[in-house]
This record gives sequence, C-alpha cells and structure tokens, in this order.
Amino acid sequence: MQTIFTSLKVNNEFELCEVYSQECKDRIEQGLLQERISYFMHYPKPKLFSRHKYVCVFCVNENSLDAAAEIVHEICENDNYEVKFLERPNPTSYL
Repeated sequence: MQTIFTSLKVNNEFELCEVYSQECKDRIEQGLLQERISYFMHYPKPKLFSRHKYVCVFCVNENSLDAAAEIVHEICENDNYEVKFLERPNPTSYL
C-alpha cells in the first residue's frame, strides 16, 4: 500500500551561501524573514588555515532558492559584504 507521501521528496534543501560576518548573517536573516522564506543555518568547523574565523552557511528549500539568492545578492551588493554563493544540494542525509 502506498500513501500520497510516498512520492514526496524530503531532502530538498540547498546550501545557498557562506557568510563570513555576524552582521551580514543578521541582515540576511532579516531579509529572509521579511519575505517569509524558510531557512536554516549551520556552522561548519573552521579549517586550520582558513582566513575566516566566522563561517555560517544558509540553507533554503529548493523551491525558494531563486528568491533567496536574489535577497542575498541585494543585501551584499548594497553593503559590500563578503559572501560565497554555493547553490548546491545539502550533502547531509537525514534518512
């Protein structure tokens, strides 16, 4: 017996961008919340010779990827924050 949830795709989170400052993270959070875009963040361990002490990765749903990327572009261009766009599937498997 199959239910309607059998064909539902569960792992559809994409890593949107890497942020290197607390202030930029706060601004992106505000922008995503204003547009009602669901997101989550994770903080990878800093690498030994990394030049960035603070790293935060924003992840969004695949359906919201374009709208979220537009918001981040707008915020970063206006305030000259350093951000690395990833736009790749989240490698973490929850199943």
